[in-house]
Amino acid sequence: MRKVKKFKIQVYAYEVLRKARKHKLDLAGAGLAEEQAMREYASALAAALEPAVVFEYLPQEDAAAARINPDAAAPLTVGILTLGRTFEEKLSNPPDDTHKRLNRIAAQVFLQTAIGVTAGLALREAEPEGFELGEPLYISSCPEPDAPPRETTDVPLYEGELVKELCARLEAEKIGVSFDTGAFTPKYSALFALPWLTKKKKKN
Repeated sequence: MRKVKKFKIQVYAYEVLRKARKHKLDLAGAGLAEEQAMREYASALAAALEPAVVFEYLPQEDAAAARINPDAAAPLTVGILTLGRTFEEKLSNPPDDTHKRLNRIAAQVFLQTAIGVTAGLALREAEPEGFELGEPLYISSCPEPDAPPRETTDVPLYEGELVKELCARLEAEKIGVSFDTGAFTPKYSALFALPWLTKKKKKN
């Protein structure tokens, strides 16, 4: 198991702006329609980030790996990541609905970026074994990723019991994360898996 705390992530303000425009937020009314204004806003939010992650390798014969990705007989890396309590507090009292929705979009971008950093670390373990990493599987995430919906047959049902089991196994408390009544504390956290794929399989 590996633990990394308070690591740096890139602030992709333009991605926040792109998603906000896609969701038709009233950015002009909030004074955030221009890229420079959004860059400053996103940077102010990012200043409160305290990302931390714990992750470990699961061989393909592992029972938890089989539950997470039952259709692929392959190993994976499973992890829990949080953006931290300070970030949650920063987002806790938005002045209006536009800022509330924008903050959620920013949290989504930051979370995905932080998971990308984790994937880079996990890849160092996968490559020497002849594997690459597939796209992240989000077992439970707040906010949920902005991704095309999968076919229901492609995604296993993630009961709260599995989330709690993995939190215990990964010792999520080491980074201050807990899961109760269907939600994470701190709020902006994610339990995810990175499938290990052979290069030949990935190309196919």
